[in-house]
Amino acid sequence: MLEKYCLGLTEGEKGGIIEAGSDNMAFELQRYGRNKSTLVNKTYIDSGEYRKKFDQITDNSDVNRVLYSKAKEMLRHRSGTMLEDMYWIDGKTGEVVASALNEITESTVVYSDFINKAIQGKSNLIAMHTHPHSMPPSIADFNSAYSHGYSEGVVLCHDGTVYVYHSNQTVSEKLLEAYVKKFVGSGLSERDAQLMGLNKIMENYDIDFWEVK
Repeated sequence: MLEKYCLGLTEGEKGGIIEAGSDNMAFELQRYGRNKSTLVNKTYIDSGEYRKKFDQITDNSDVNRVLYSKAKEMLRHRSGTMLEDMYWIDGKTGEVVASALNEITESTVVYSDFINKAIQGKSNLIAMHTHPHSMPPSIADFNSAYSHGYSEGVVLCHDGTVYVYHSNQTVSEKLLEAYVKKFVGSGLSERDAQLMGLNKIMENYDIDFWEVK
């Protein structure tokens, strides 16, 4: 059974599972044009400024080096596309436990049977994935972190922003949607509205997130 999460979607977007007709489908979808709004500044992600962000994610320098290495790999891979990559990394050893690097549906990561088996029962997992739209963590991200017991989640935005998040309970996606609608109506951008909405939710729910600077 496949489990799917639509990660980092903005209002009105949808994701799902596409049955691949051939092994080349993912490759062909990535080749078809380039989305200028999701291009990654590769000079920046190679810079010391970007690398230093990862020094703040854990207290283990070896783990942080792995996180930075895989972050660059994913961002380079998905630059100019709407597709996402994801890694699951042991927060104590830096071992790569699982990865999803061949997704073919926009803004969606599929939890295959193989991935579910690989991460089941693992503690201290850090789940790190890309956000082509450069949006903050979604409620789906928080709920996935809670249901799988991740120690931390990391969002890698294509604009170079990095967020860390975790959750100790489930939150209704409709709650954030209501906040976003309200704040967008007051003139905020979608991104700022989502940030404000998440901050409001944190006042009453056991979730947390922050931008790594």
